[in-house]
Amino acid sequence: MTDVIARLAAANPVPTGAAVHEPARLPARRIAVAAVLVAAVAVPAVAFAGRLADALGISNGGTTVSTSEVLPGQSGLDQAMQELKVGGTMQYLGTLNGTSFYATRNADGHFCLAIDHTAMQYDKGFGCDLNADGFPSSTVQALVFPPVAHFLQGVAADGVATVELLDADGNVVESTPVTDNLFESDAAPTGTPASIVTLDATGTVTSRRPLPQPSGS
Repeated sequence: MTDVIARLAAANPVPTGAAVHEPARLPARRIAVAAVLVAAVAVPAVAFAGRLADALGISNGGTTVSTSEVLPGQSGLDQAMQELKVGGTMQYLGTLNGTSFYATRNADGHFCLAIDHTAMQYDKGFGCDLNADGFPSSTVQALVFPPVAHFLQGVAADGVATVELLDADGNVVESTPVTDNLFESDAAPTGTPASIVTLDATGTVTSRRPLPQPSGS
């Protein structure tokens, strides 16, 4: 999988002079990611909606779109989808704060997420959670993208009302509400995120897990 990620990262159209790095990995969580990120901080019939939501494991079943429409013109990311066994369609989950979200399950049943910051040329990405306890599960109630969180954005499980990033001392460095299983904050964390926490509508913590750390941290 490392060779696949490296090849796909090399194919991604990044801005001139921007470096491409394979994401840092934790042994406990395997997330294959092909992303194009700026370094600046930074309709099916209603009858099918229930089945689509069941397939994704969240209430937001989205709208079926062709995979070729998800990140048009991004040949490296299109190749990433093929390498990670994504089929011909994805579900458009909606747009929140200028970020469009798409999701599907690949041929192996893993949850895959694509994002497109529609107002930005390069801030796009795609990845799949390759873990046995993949999203959504009791321990993984928020799938943040990219996994080394520079922004708090991604997809949350049903019942999650707020997603937070905590530093190593347990201080909240960023927090954002969840809307239709989606969350997106346009603010950078005020510290170095070490873990991600989900809370329900009463403020009760429903899950907490560590985040991968950048190389050298």
